[in-house]
Amino acid sequence: MNNEIELIEVALGNLPSHIYCQLLDDAKLHTRTDRPFTDASLQLQVGGEHYEFDIEVKLVRRKETLRQLIPYASPNRLLICNHLTPFLADFCVEHKLNFIDEAGNARVNCMGLNLWIDGKSPQQQLFNSHKMNTANKPSIGVVKLLFPILAHPHLLQYSFREIAELAGVSLGMVSKGLDYLESEKLISMGSKRRILDEAALYRLWIEYYRTTLRPKLGGIRLDLTSSWQQIALESSDYWGGEVAADELTHYLEPFELQLFTFSPIQRKIAALKVRPHPNGRLWLVPAFWGKTLDINTKAKALLATAELHASNDSRNIEVAQKIYEKYLPYHKESYR
Repeated sequence: MNNEIELIEVALGNLPSHIYCQLLDDAKLHTRTDRPFTDASLQLQVGGEHYEFDIEVKLVRRKETLRQLIPYASPNRLLICNHLTPFLADFCVEHKLNFIDEAGNARVNCMGLNLWIDGKSPQQQLFNSHKMNTANKPSIGVVKLLFPILAHPHLLQYSFREIAELAGVSLGMVSKGLDYLESEKLISMGSKRRILDEAALYRLWIEYYRTTLRPKLGGIRLDLTSSWQQIALESSDYWGGEVAADELTHYLEPFELQLFTFSPIQRKIAALKVRPHPNGRLWLVPAFWGKTLDINTKAKALLATAELHASNDSRNIEVAQKIYEKYLPYHKESYR
């Protein structure tokens, strides 16, 4: 059952960032039946519209496996599976079998929703140099804690109360989070606290920003028609994603915009003089870290690379690699 949940998380996590996914009724995974498309229910949100599917989670190696599902195929049913070859993907299309594979390739046709995503290969295993306990994945609090620790490694020497304030998490979360990282042999909490595997911490940040933290950031999409350079920033506003990447590399022309702010969202919307829109290119996001944290160049690089990878855009991932090479040490083998 853990393998099935992991396959679902990987497949959905590799979809483009404008597609929002919510797994419903996943308790069925604990009590599977032989009847196809009864593993769980899934809701996709695209362009402000919601679509619900009954899903089948299955490893597919041969056409015969898919053939068994054809009698049960319908527009509101969806296969989630390992990476399909082009031949098997075409077989699904021919037989009207909706699917999303682990690389984020998709063929879905359901009541006005038409997804056609192809040409994506499975991402390199992020934890190839450090074996993670996949049954003990980090909580959102741990992911938040990673951000200041990676931006300012010396913070490990601070008191738990000071770390909590800088990370924007509770005092108890600091204790639990550091215990988790120590149990995974990523940090040492001995007489001299220190990072043991910085490369693995970077990979942890990239992967679980995408799958754990990002879906919970909240905020609102805004219909910005002017240039992002015309936005007047407050001292505690910070760009993430494509703008942060462009500021670091001058290698992008940002289109999808992510702005973190400590200002109340409604007040910020009024100041920007823009309207909410479900497909707006400006994503205004409440900052998830503590207000006293210094957002240095390394912190900007972390915000940029995490969002670039979450976009699943090959051009963005190429730019993320340039940021690693210039700003983030101990990274070089991580995403080749």
